[in-house]
Formats: sequence, C-alpha cells, structure tokens
Amino acid sequence: MSRIARIATSHHAIPLGAGRGGSGATQVDLILVRVTDDEGAEGLGLTFGLTGGAGAVRHLIDHDLTDLCLGTALDHWPATWEKAWARTHRLGRGHALPALSGLDIAVHDLRARRAGLPLYRYLGAHRDTVPIYGSGRATHAMSIDELIEGSRSYVAEGLDAVKLRAGALGAEEDVRRVAAVREALGPSVRIMVDCNERLDLPTALWMARRLADLGVYWMEEPLRSDDIEGHRQLAERGGVPVAVGEHLQGRFEFAQYLRRDAASVLQPDPPLGGGVTEWLRVSAVAEAGSAVLSPHFLPELNVHLALAVPNCPYVEHFPLIDGVLTETIEIRDGHALPPDRPGHGLCFDEGLLEKYRI
Repeated sequence: MSRIARIATSHHAIPLGAGRGGSGATQVDLILVRVTDDEGAEGLGLTFGLTGGAGAVRHLIDHDLTDLCLGTALDHWPATWEKAWARTHRLGRGHALPALSGLDIAVHDLRARRAGLPLYRYLGAHRDTVPIYGSGRATHAMSIDELIEGSRSYVAEGLDAVKLRAGALGAEEDVRRVAAVREALGPSVRIMVDCNERLDLPTALWMARRLADLGVYWMEEPLRSDDIEGHRQLAERGGVPVAVGEHLQGRFEFAQYLRRDAASVLQPDPPLGGGVTEWLRVSAVAEAGSAVLSPHFLPELNVHLALAVPNCPYVEHFPLIDGVLTETIEIRDGHALPPDRPGHGLCFDEGLLEKYRI
C-alpha cells in the first residue's frame, strides 16, 4: 500500500450570493487539502469557515498535522486519524476537528481513486440514490410571494421537501410565512424550518406547537447548540422533531444529545466534524439511538456518505459553493445521484479558485 508523501493546502474566499440562507455570512472561506502518495496519486479534501477562523485551521494542518501524517500507509490511516485527534483535541472546538476533517476527506478520496471506485461504493453502498430536499431558495429577506415561488420551483423539479428559515423576523411573522407556504404547497410536501440558533426556549416552544399544527417535518437549530437541556425540553414538549448538528463536532457531542432525548435528526457536517471517518461513527451512534442523519451543506460530497449508511433519509440542496464547481449535484425525480467516477468526484473551476485565492 502506498504512503502519504505530500500534503498541500490552499485558502479561497468565495463570495456568497443572495441564496446564502440564514447564517448572515457573506463569504465562505474554503480550505482545500491535497494529499499525494509516493506513487503520485492525489486525493482532494476540504474544510471551510463561515464566520472566520479558517486561516487558523489551515495553519494547524500545515504546521501541526502534516508532519504527523507524512509517511502514513494509506491502509493505516485510521491509526493516524486517532493520533491526530489525540494531538489536537485539547485545543477544543472550532479548529482541530475541521483541520483533521480536510485531511480525512482527502485520504478517503485518494483511497477510493486508487481502488477505481466512487467513494460511496468504496465505503460500501446501501443504495444508489438518496432523496434531496430544497434549502437554497428561502431567506429572511424574501417576501412571502418569493418564498412560495422558490418552494414551488423545487416541487416542480421533483423534490418533495423544502426548508424555510425562521428566527429573524419575529415568531408570529415566521409562523405566518410558513403557513403561507404550507397553504400554497398543500399537505403532501414536507416542510422543514431552520431557526439558525436564534430563539430562546419560551419562543421556541410557542413556535414549535404552531409549526406542529402546520405539519412541519423538523425544527432545526432552534436554540444554541450548547443548550442540550433546552433542546430536550423542546423535543419533549414542542410536538415537532428537533434537528441539530451543523455546529456539533464528533460523535461524542452527538451522543450527548441522544442520551438526553434532545434531538431525533442529526446533521453532521463532514468537512467540520471529523470527515468521512467520523461521519460513519456518528451514523452508528444515531442508529443505536433511534435517530436519523441528514448532513449539512455540500450535497456533491454528502451524497456519497448518505449512500454509505442505512439511516440517512435526505441530503440538503444548498448551493453554497456552486459558483466554483464545474459540475453540481445531479437530481432526478427528487433524488440525488452520485457521480460515477473514482473518489468523491468534486470538480472545481481552477480559474475561479485562483481568482479567490488568499
């Protein structure tokens, strides 16, 4: 088995358009990680930042993790992953696991390429397509008519589920907007509502009960991700499933939610939460805890991971970095299809990457 011979990173500041959702971010700081083995084969990984700190993640890869990983035999990567985690986990949340994620995705891409298999088949496919829900055509800035238009366009393209944003305009107005979309789409389309950690518990309880009456499929990130007890109370009393995870890192944080019955939909973000290695572990933890997974962001990568586990009902269509991809996710009859080429198959526009390089 070949060994890791070179690791190179690059930093790209990608501007975000009007469809950026509810986070308030205006750019995504994309860190690409290229891992080359001693036979010249290359794998591509990535991590990112929406609210700063990506430069520190890159520095951690370049100056702390690269020396540790060089020389690793590709089939011994799990042991090196654990060594990297042990070296960095005292740094806390926010930098260490995203750095390791970028490396892990690159190594898995490289291993799948060398095997001549799409990543999901290299990992062990449970199926060949996965349902996808529409998430990129709803922002707080849109009028009700624009929300309805965006949701209807997803349904016209064959999707049976859409996600709306809440938490920035006041609970009453948010419920009114969701109700208008529900009336326009009818009862057969699933609606998810993402609150981007903007609510307090009394407001979240008030809103959840009204969203339950509207048949909302899940209520996402209603409270700050550190407030597990608040999520537990909401899950118990609100009447609508609770989804969390884009701000959680690693299986241990997800396990805390499951132990407290604080969420039933887990949304790990592989480029931030441990890469492919940790995604598979979170899936196992979720299955044991009667929960499902629905990954955050980047369907072009996440489609492979969703197909490799038994408990992922949806991936998210959110075009955060579509502007620098030469090929975006293929959707057919409301399902996402993986590219049929070795590795994860992400295709970046090298000219635009160079334009946005820091």
